[in-house]
Amino acid sequence: MSIKTFLLPALLMAGALLTWPACNNDDDDPEAPACNLPGATLTYSTNIKNIIDTYCISCHGGLGPGPDDYRTYEGMKSHLDEGHVLENVVINKTMPEGGGMPQAARDSINCWIQAGYPK
Repeated sequence: MSIKTFLLPALLMAGALLTWPACNNDDDDPEAPACNLPGATLTYSTNIKNIIDTYCISCHGGLGPGPDDYRTYEGMKSHLDEGHVLENVVINKTMPEGGGMPQAARDSINCWIQAGYPK
């Protein structure tokens, strides 16, 4: 066996092993803060819909510049399942655009999502 025959596969294997942990490292993913409303029972219809109507519908009302229609729970469900609401509203605070949502509203959304976003 020549050195070239051995060296190339060995280098490829070493490169794959060195990059593999980085691909599976979730430490770079931001995490939601802990719910700071212990014991709160938040539901979409009682607590969250008013927040969404106040801060999100102007863009996410089916006709606005934002995609999707958040006027109903069902309209939000896929974005909740995919983590978009948590990431954009609670963690990164990039929504609503231009800010304006009080931290108390973000905290309520965070706790509601962590509770499984009951309807």
